[in-house]
Amino acid sequence: MTQTPRPLSLLPAEKLAGIRLIATDVDGTMTRNGKLSADVLAAISRLATAGVEVLPVTGRPAGEALGLARYLPEVREAIAENGAVLVRPDQDVVNLWSKPDRDLLLRVAAEIAGPNDRLVLAEDAFCRVGDVAFLRQGRGDEEIGKMAEAALAHDVFVIWSSVHIHLSLSEPDKGAAVLGVSANLGYSPEQILTIGDAPNDAGLWKAGRFGVTVGTADVHHHLAALRHTPDWVSDNVGADAWLEMAERLMAAIAAAD
Repeated sequence: MTQTPRPLSLLPAEKLAGIRLIATDVDGTMTRNGKLSADVLAAISRLATAGVEVLPVTGRPAGEALGLARYLPEVREAIAENGAVLVRPDQDVVNLWSKPDRDLLLRVAAEIAGPNDRLVLAEDAFCRVGDVAFLRQGRGDEEIGKMAEAALAHDVFVIWSSVHIHLSLSEPDKGAAVLGVSANLGYSPEQILTIGDAPNDAGLWKAGRFGVTVGTADVHHHLAALRHTPDWVSDNVGADAWLEMAERLMAAIAAAD
């Protein structure tokens, strides 16, 4: 049974003072109207000055994640496709899962959706290496949850974000990917804050994994579909929730110095 997240405004500063890495979802979490805005970019730079690194952990494909790792200020690398791959500028993609059988995933997608409500491939499907993604097209959590149950009969996993439905042969778990990558970066789990907004972020919120777990206000709409919930949740959505988290974190670090 999942717990009810507490308001982010009540998060004690002492819980934040030791955070040194933010593992963050991107779409619906860092974005405003689908875009990364100047205030978020500025906050990333200020976090770096305060000694906090940002690690994007997105459901987007490796190519888009590489752009984040290359161009976001002070960002060194990114995890893509819900934990399938790690990307670093000017280095080979690191596969964290085995490569999928794309034809099988397409066949299962057609079966679980049915002939009268076919899934439409996401616009970025051509450049994915770990999963196959489809547009949500207004489908709610309950409907996609039924698809996920049907897919398990084929040993296929279904997970969904604010924009896409993902099928894979490995169980998606952003949190597990973060644990492996962050250890190589030199961070312990208690030094990590995670933040997200949708069911594909559940691995970032698994109890006992990380020092602080945060959700945007959109989490309230997905509680019935979540295996794990964040300890803390903002009253805001998207970039405004992310900035609230960042400001509270930087204030806590400054107060502890």
